[in-house]
Amino acid sequence: LDFARETKLEKQHMSLNKIIEDTLSILEKHFNFQNVVMVRSLSPSMPDVNMDINQMKSVINNLAVNAADAMPSGGKIEISTFYNKEKGSVVMEFSDSGVGISPENLGKIFDPFFTTKETGKGTGLGLAVTFGIIERHNGTISVKSEPGRGTTFTIELPVD
Repeated sequence: LDFARETKLEKQHMSLNKIIEDTLSILEKHFNFQNVVMVRSLSPSMPDVNMDINQMKSVINNLAVNAADAMPSGGKIEISTFYNKEKGSVVMEFSDSGVGISPENLGKIFDPFFTTKETGKGTGLGLAVTFGIIERHNGTISVKSEPGRGTTFTIELPVD
């Protein structure tokens, strides 16, 4: 539904670190994260961001679930945040030690319905929805990946 219609943003000022902690504390108990180590490097000096909390939880959830899926035998997810004072933005990086994304697929990952997962395992909407949410928050999302070495998503959100 989030993809099919642009839901209205219900923004409020909140700590991105708190949203990350709240979301991960629930996810860590899930079966998919049994063999996944989550390492947090959350900057203590982060200003609050005006954002839709539920939509930002959806972003974190999507990135974490994709990372876990990319590590079927387990691995490590590193989540870090920092404040970019020069740009007036907060940055969240999500890195995994998974299989990585092939160069030919890298340009398609934010396309609706694109998935490399087997039938029944994914809709190809998670990253399209994530991209839309970040865009509606006037932010940016970028990805770097190396097959066999893992993937890093970087999200930057303006502090207003």
